[in-house]
Amino acid sequence: MTPRGTYRELTPQALIGGVLVGLVLNMGIVFAGLQIGFTIVGSTVGAIIGFGILRGILRQGSILEVNVFQTIASSVNTVNSGIIFTIPVLFLLERNGARLSDGVNWSSVVMAGVAGSLLGVVMIIPLRRQIIDLERLRFPSAIAVGTILRSPGAGIEKARLLTIGIVVAAVFTGLTLDWNGSGAVISDSFHVGELLGLPAGIRLVFAASLLSLGAGFIAGRPGLAILYGTLLNFWVLIPACVWLGWVEPRFAGFEVFGSDYDAADALANGFRNFTANKVGIGMILGGAVAGIVIALPALKAALASLRGGGDEAGGRREEVSMNIVGTGTLIGAVLFFAAAKLSGGDAVSMTEAAMVTVAGITWLWLASLVVAQTTGRTDWSPLSGLSLIAIAILMGILGPSEVSSIIPAVTLGAAVCVATSMCADMMADLKTGYLVGGRPLKQQIAQIATCWIGPGVSLAVVFVLWNAYAFGPDQAQIMWDRAVAAGTEMQYAASGGSAEQLAEGIPLLGAPQAGALQAAIDIVQAGDVPVGKYLTGALLGLVVSILVSPGMGVMIGLSLYLPFKYMIVFGLGGLISIFVTKSKGPRFVEDKGVPLAAGLIVGDALVNITNAVVKVAGTL
Repeated sequence: MTPRGTYRELTPQALIGGVLVGLVLNMGIVFAGLQIGFTIVGSTVGAIIGFGILRGILRQGSILEVNVFQTIASSVNTVNSGIIFTIPVLFLLERNGARLSDGVNWSSVVMAGVAGSLLGVVMIIPLRRQIIDLERLRFPSAIAVGTILRSPGAGIEKARLLTIGIVVAAVFTGLTLDWNGSGAVISDSFHVGELLGLPAGIRLVFAASLLSLGAGFIAGRPGLAILYGTLLNFWVLIPACVWLGWVEPRFAGFEVFGSDYDAADALANGFRNFTANKVGIGMILGGAVAGIVIALPALKAALASLRGGGDEAGGRREEVSMNIVGTGTLIGAVLFFAAAKLSGGDAVSMTEAAMVTVAGITWLWLASLVVAQTTGRTDWSPLSGLSLIAIAILMGILGPSEVSSIIPAVTLGAAVCVATSMCADMMADLKTGYLVGGRPLKQQIAQIATCWIGPGVSLAVVFVLWNAYAFGPDQAQIMWDRAVAAGTEMQYAASGGSAEQLAEGIPLLGAPQAGALQAAIDIVQAGDVPVGKYLTGALLGLVVSILVSPGMGVMIGLSLYLPFKYMIVFGLGGLISIFVTKSKGPRFVEDKGVPLAAGLIVGDALVNITNAVVKVAGTL
């Protein structure tokens, strides 16, 4: 047998190729996350593209080299969730007549993102043996990637299917966008309920979104939690509240079984602000608490593993040394402290910066373990809920009622969110390496060397999308205000745009995670907490998470924010995945369906980002 050490593994081709693919995925999934409210990891797509490049084009890659390729691509991509779940709220919040984004020190945001990325990687390394070797958590997505890597003959075919998906989605999505002000060729949504004459209160609107369809297909059965929450919100909760009179006075006369579809649209948007988001936040927090409780037994074992002996196997080091872990942790802590001071300016003292650094890194480590545990069991995690708690903790230290506390708390909350997402991604990648015989040391070096690249890219894409389309719960109002300020409201209205409705060709970017954070910050600062709605949501989140799955309560809570037309398509993708699995088998889904669906996501997102760049460039 050929010694494992002679195989190509950490090579310049894997390093450079992984970084480039990771950058593309990063940009595409930032858009996807702002639209559908959550992100997908890049490991599967990275593995498929890695086979296409290393084995198909260069004709020299080994399975272990492709594994390092996907590890790097995923590392560069994964940080986007930490950025888009938190930083967009700074664009949405207004204080003293100005948006908070106008007063942000953006270099401190990049610094915080790099700090979180580095801390997330190095602080989880000592726990690898406990989580993978001893507990042997499954990490479903990591197993899927491992299967791809162990099927080298199918790798090139998967790359072809991925390319087909990208091309199909790019062409289709391009037809739904307005490129030059002349309108879109295809409508971006289809009001099926209105066409069928269904009651206005029972929404049935489908977005022309191959991204949502592909994401739902990849999620499969676990992703149906989003569909359950969407149907619960729009088909049960809203009609029930209308019947009970628990809506704002302007919606009191709405007829659920009537035919006023415009009023139904307004009610759906308004309900999110005065009921759904509050219950949803409660569910997210309840689910996060449940995740912590469930993960507590692992804390003792994890701490014990830190005190374990050497990490040599057969005379060869299998892990990076604890000196590297310690040095990385120190560098990350220094960057975290500097970000705290720079983001707060004179409003944050050196003592306060030190306090939030200690509190933030302590919570970061605990949250990282929780996310690694829940991801390992279900592929879902309470990432957003844990980040929301982190921001609340940091605001509590800096002064919850002070406007000056928001920017540093959100900036450092982004670092925590980046760190927790990175540690979960790294542990999943190490699980894949474990399955294919990779050396942990090589993957750990690869991630440490490249983890700093992604945060700045994610932030740049957020800027582009904000300037081109805006985002958030009030996206339509923001775009209308921009049209009025530019004197182009007549043209905007001619394309179907108004203060309540986006013009044709403008993608809906609801940024639901940032919307949830915005609502939480507003409520904390106002001191007007709707305890009943929060407690109701928290109780539901706890029960669902404990009885069903640690991530289920968080996902259902999140779905209360998400637009129906995208989530119904997401659910349709999940149902198609289940049907194809039953009729063709799981291997067919893995070999044919997943690459094609991943291509739909990447193609849709990248075309939308290209359109955003074109629009921004036109205003320069």
